[in-house]
Order: sequence, then C-alpha cells, then structure tokens
Amino acid sequence: MTADPVATGRRFATVIVNYNGGSMLAECVRSCLAESIPPSQIVIVDNGSRDGSIEALEGQIAGLNMVRNPGNAGFARAANQGIRQSSAEFVILLNNDARLEEGALGAFAQGFDERPNLAIAGARLQSPDGRLQSAFAPFPSLAEELLPLFLLRIFAPRHFRRKTDGTEPIAVESVYGACLSVRARFLPRLGLLDEDFFFFFEEIEWCQRARRTGFEVWYLPAARAVHGGGATVNRMHGPARVEYQRSKLTFFRKSRGAGTYFLVSSYLVIRTFLDALGSAAACVFTLFLKGRLRRKALTYGYLLLWHFLLRPGHWGLPEKCSPNPSTQGLPAR
Repeated sequence: MTADPVATGRRFATVIVNYNGGSMLAECVRSCLAESIPPSQIVIVDNGSRDGSIEALEGQIAGLNMVRNPGNAGFARAANQGIRQSSAEFVILLNNDARLEEGALGAFAQGFDERPNLAIAGARLQSPDGRLQSAFAPFPSLAEELLPLFLLRIFAPRHFRRKTDGTEPIAVESVYGACLSVRARFLPRLGLLDEDFFFFFEEIEWCQRARRTGFEVWYLPAARAVHGGGATVNRMHGPARVEYQRSKLTFFRKSRGAGTYFLVSSYLVIRTFLDALGSAAACVFTLFLKGRLRRKALTYGYLLLWHFLLRPGHWGLPEKCSPNPSTQGLPAR
C-alpha cells in the first residue's frame, strides 16, 4: 500500500540555511511544500542576507518558521539552530539552491523504516540539466590527498566512487549535505553538527561520528533532489577556497593523528604554491586575455597569501558573526 503523502510529510521537518539565496530560496521551499511538509515544519535560518530573499519569501509563503542571524553564522551553526527548532521524526537539511523531487520524502521514509539503525541518509543529486552529481564519498584520507584520484579508483573503484546510476540503496561512509536526512531520536547520542566547521566538511564529520557511534549511513537513490551546485561558492572563489582548506585541515586535526595532520598541512601549502605559480604563468603566456585564467590566478594567489600569513581566522567568507552561547544544546524531546 502506498503511504499517504500528507502523513509522510508530517514525519519530516526541513532546515534550509539561507545566505543571499535570491529566487532559489522560494523554489526550494515550494519543493518542500509540494512534498506535503507543513509550513510550520520548514525552518529557514537566514545568515544575515542582504539581497531581499527573506522578505520576498515572507511575501509569498506564510506560516514558515524563521530564524534570523545578524551575520553569517556558517552552515553548521545555522543548521543546528534549525534542528533545535524541529520536533519531527526526521529532519532534512536542504541547501537553498536545491529542491526536492516528487517522491523524495517517501523514499527517505521507506529507507528509514526498513533500516532501524539508519541515522543519516543522503539523496541522489543531479544538476538542473539532469547530470548526475557526486552525492557520497569515503572519509578524507592521506592517500586521497597525496595520490591522484584516478589511480586510487584503479585499485579500489567502489570505495572511491562518489556517484552511481544504480537504483539500489548503498551503505556508504558519508553523504553530501546538499540534501540529507537525519533520524531525530538518535540526536541525543549522535550530537549536532560540529560548529568548528564554518563551511564544508561538517556533514562528513557528522557521518563519521554516526558510524563510530554504531549507526548506519546510507545513500538512497530513490530520494532525489535537484542541486544548483554551490551558488555561494561560485560567487566567492578565493574566500570559498580558504573555507574549504580550513575545514579540511580542521577535519584532519580533529579526526586523524598529529603526523597525518602535519603532512596534509604541509602538502596543501606546497600544492597551493605550485597551483598559484602555474596559473600565473598561464596568464603571462596568454597575455592576461583569458578571464577564466585571471580568476584562477587570483584565487590561488589569495589562498597562498592566507597560508603565508599563517591562516588568519577572519579570512574567508564575509560577514561572519560570533557564536551565541544561548543556542547550544539539543532540542527538547
């Protein structure tokens, strides 16, 4: 018997972190409403947007649960604020540039119902033009940092894959946070997202913690979402790369030994220097006529300067705000 979509929708809350999401935000919210999630269970956590996206959304859709931050609190902290506002059986974290496809909630619900120990489930992600996107990954490792990915895939193709056209659910190490769902009753044991990660790697660490706690992480291809693919990142190349490398270093510092962290830290500096040198040479060779090469050179130059200045904490994405101690802890259940 097919589950009632309205009853299924009531089992879920959605947390959408917004930072200058523009018209994408309203499309994201409408996709949740189309899947029968009640408006009061759609939590929008706004990180100090200045593009009018929140005001436009409020003028179009009533009854949403709104949380406003004075500045950019980062993804993990903002998502945790939304999770604390949620009381549903399952919570979906959905990027503001993503939208649920028809039947996504039913697929998530089925996946959780069939697997009582499933804590975190990831959706099948595709671009607006239909191309399959990466949706899951192995945990970051020293081997993956130092060796070319194509070489690793020769020796362990299944382990190092990040997407598949297959239709069967797969137990994986981690899923990507553009569209994932977590079982809420496991949160007191699992904990919330680690707020030491401002942007990137927070969901990877969450999945690692889930598996270490004894829970399962699965990729559910029948749960589908269309993902725009990092609109914020694409607007801010250099600052976004700083956040990515900072979060990668945070992951290795907190999850691996000191020796591995030192090797990865040193390797990132060397690789960034070579990338900056190569992109600068390409600009000279093309007489600085290629805009793409100029942007690439500026990005690597910005990133290299960040390393040389001993990685100052205030560099990266703009308008960061300080943590609010009153937002710590788990939601009451």
